[in-house]
Amino acid sequence: MLPTKLRLFTKPDCPLCDDAKAELEKIAMKSSIEVEEINITTNMGLFTKYKNIIPVLEMDGKQLFVHQINTSALKRKLAWRRFRRLVGGL
Repeated sequence: MLPTKLRLFTKPDCPLCDDAKAELEKIAMKSSIEVEEINITTNMGLFTKYKNIIPVLEMDGKQLFVHQINTSALKRKLAWRRFRRLVGGL
């Protein structure tokens, strides 16, 4: 099964972003996820959109979490997505 792709919007010198990355690394050890880290400081549009709410985690183009990642909720969402893929062929 292909890994679930997540997008993490971050910026340098962001303690909340560092915490989010650490949590995602822990989850990646047990789940099949692929995290694309996007530095918002390299794109003015992204910076304007996300500067006050980073880190932002997206899955399937939808915002899952801002400021903090709720690891329990993320694990449930990942499990539900895996289940839907298995039964629905998504």
